[in-house]
Amino acid sequence: MTASKTNSAPPVKRPTAADVELLSAAQSTELAARDLYNSAIAAGAGGNHLASLVALSAHHDAYAQSISSLIGADAPQTRDDELFNSLVADFGSETVGAALAAHGLENSIVAAHTTLVGELVGTDGAALMASIVITEARHCVALATIAGKSAVADIDLFLVTTAVATTSAPSA
Repeated sequence: MTASKTNSAPPVKRPTAADVELLSAAQSTELAARDLYNSAIAAGAGGNHLASLVALSAHHDAYAQSISSLIGADAPQTRDDELFNSLVADFGSETVGAALAAHGLENSIVAAHTTLVGELVGTDGAALMASIVITEARHCVALATIAGKSAVADIDLFLVTTAVATTSAPSA
């Protein structure tokens, strides 16, 4: 029996130039998410869940800082204004509406970041983004609960990301 030939080159740890571009976009998305939560909070959303919205905003700020720490001076430190402007109207003073808008946002981010993990070459960036995705998926569950959704009647809000629902829908 012959041993199979394996690649003896160690994996790349640090982000490549292409990784830096991808991670920069992810940082801008995280900053837009932070600012969307802050917009809802400033408008008066939250009620009994104000601390949760504040924590979710802080999570996204921390993710952006972590990405910045990894890519250093190349980090853009600016939010994705296109994303922010397209959603800010949905992050108003009504807590349930803001929670549902945030649920959709988090779902989209989970799908995008999951794809990103597979595109990154450097293992440091992939590990960081994978750790962020896990928490953002949990955000979806918390936001569905804040919106008053039932884990039984509204199960898809708790278990299915937008990308999965779109790609796994039966074709006609």
